[in-house]
Amino acid sequence: MSKIGNRAISWIVLLVFSLVIFCSSAFIIVHTDHDCTGADCSVCAELAQCNKTLNALGTAVAGALQLTLIICIAASLCKVIIKSHSAHTTLISLKVELLN
Repeated sequence: MSKIGNRAISWIVLLVFSLVIFCSSAFIIVHTDHDCTGADCSVCAELAQCNKTLNALGTAVAGALQLTLIICIAASLCKVIIKSHSAHTTLISLKVELLN
């Protein structure tokens, strides 16, 4: 597999893990104060599944994903800033006539 293909797959995996962690956490936060219907409460079952998913991934994986995501965003921003500020300005690009 090519280097670009591996990079794309790693970004997809990072995105999927981040999305699972974010969505599970958001579901738990939003539905913690729901009206429980009893033993067969579907919301309680989903809360248990989200909690199980977060525990299975572990806090170390979640922290590593968050750190990786923050570093990737910071690197992308730095790249954009450096690219925008490193435009080569020469006399020709400024259309300066060198007449003596």
